Amino acid sequence: MKYSPLIIAGCALVISTNSCSAKKTDAATKAGTQAVAAQDAKDIRPAIADDKDFVTDPDGLDYKIVTRGTGTVTPKPGDIGEMHVRFRIGDTVMINTMEMNNGQPVPQPFQAPTMKGDLMAGLLKMKAGDSVVFRMLMDTLATRAHQPKPAWVRSGDYAVWEIKMVSIKTKEQVEGETAAREGKQKGIDDKLIQEYLKTKGIRNAKKSPSGFYYVIHTPGTGLSPKAGQTVNVNYTGQNLKGEKFDSNVDPAFHHVEPFNFQLGKNGVIKGWDQGVALMKKGMKATFYLPSNLAYGDHGAGDKIPANTVLIFDIELLSFK
Repeated sequence: MKYSPLIIAGCALVISTNSCSAKKTDAATKAGTQAVAAQDAKDIRPAIADDKDFVTDPDGLDYKIVTRGTGTVTPKPGDIGEMHVRFRIGDTVMINTMEMNNGQPVPQPFQAPTMKGDLMAGLLKMKAGDSVVFRMLMDTLATRAHQPKPAWVRSGDYAVWEIKMVSIKTKEQVEGETAAREGKQKGIDDKLIQEYLKTKGIRNAKKSPSGFYYVIHTPGTGLSPKAGQTVNVNYTGQNLKGEKFDSNVDPAFHHVEPFNFQLGKNGVIKGWDQGVALMKKGMKATFYLPSNLAYGDHGAGDKIPANTVLIFDIELLSFK
């Protein structure tokens, strides 16, 4: 049995790199989120040295209630919680979301417990506003998960999770909020693309049903690739300012070789899966992708901020 996503020794939460990437904010917003983070840090960092303050549940997970919130709903598997987490093993802090996410809580899907003493069982008893500290001896955790503990962990060390539950939402609520944000952003992105095409004098761009624009420079021959086939392409990506962020034909990016991926299997951004599916062998085209078909409101590191329209020059070399 593997560690539960929330109990694995190296990471307290299943947090995507995107959701924890630092985002640029104005000074006022940053100051506000830092203040909230500081208050939350006070809420979830009690003095935990006194063992008598902990209660052990029937499955052997120790917990200590720090504060009770005003929430009235307990989550069920499939719901999504937004929470602050500070996770450590012994004295070593492994992850602290308040320092990684500009003070913003991180999302975590609730799942059914997969092992005795699973932290998830404790989270499923929390309500919005609750602050709780959970812990388990690493020796016990390793035994129950049937995996060796890290070599540097000492006997008697605890895995400790300090959790502040900010909100609990159903999957449907989250999907609705996401759809509303994306709908608004699609309108913004479409206007940006149209203005770019007009400024550059590009009049032959076509628009796909899903919202991206494309211009075919060399038509290519034969059939188009199908989902599941492996395609080989050359590409260069840039933003609307003309700043390149990646390329496999420009030596400056140090990977001058064809790029291959399995079409339609979510191995690349949506705009690539959809755009390359329209191409034929030898075709060269430029694709103008709204952010929802690129990296969305997460972005992709410093080079691609949230909600960025991207331009890709793509050549379909072959597919099989």
